[in-house]
Amino acid sequence: MVIYRCTMADQQQQQRCAICGSRFAERKCYFCESKVCTSCIVPADVSGYTTKCISCDRKKIDRLGFTTLLKRNYYLIGIIVAFWLFTVFPLPFMQLAGIDVDPSAFQPVLIATAVMTIPFIFMFLAWQKRAPRGS
Repeated sequence: MVIYRCTMADQQQQQRCAICGSRFAERKCYFCESKVCTSCIVPADVSGYTTKCISCDRKKIDRLGFTTLLKRNYYLIGIIVAFWLFTVFPLPFMQLAGIDVDPSAFQPVLIATAVMTIPFIFMFLAWQKRAPRGS
């Protein structure tokens, strides 16, 4: 006969469900990031492809806010901004490497960057109102 005793480490690993209080909170809601058990999750055919708790489903939460997206993806955004700066504004990096470049050579790059930013701003504003069909 084997007797299993819960240690303090086992009890700390078993987090409680934020909705029903069950000890078996194995999943995390995509929208509110609270730990939930499998009985408090909306079925995949109703919620789509994400893990959604029933409290977010009752509140009809279907998308994340802008600040939440920024907080969750700040590493990725930082890397993209660093690559963008290196690609669009290479002059300081070239000067660090010891290459002497006339700064007026980059005026067309700056003008093209400003002009190409305008359609993207309009695209993002339109997508906030209605998402494209593919997503």
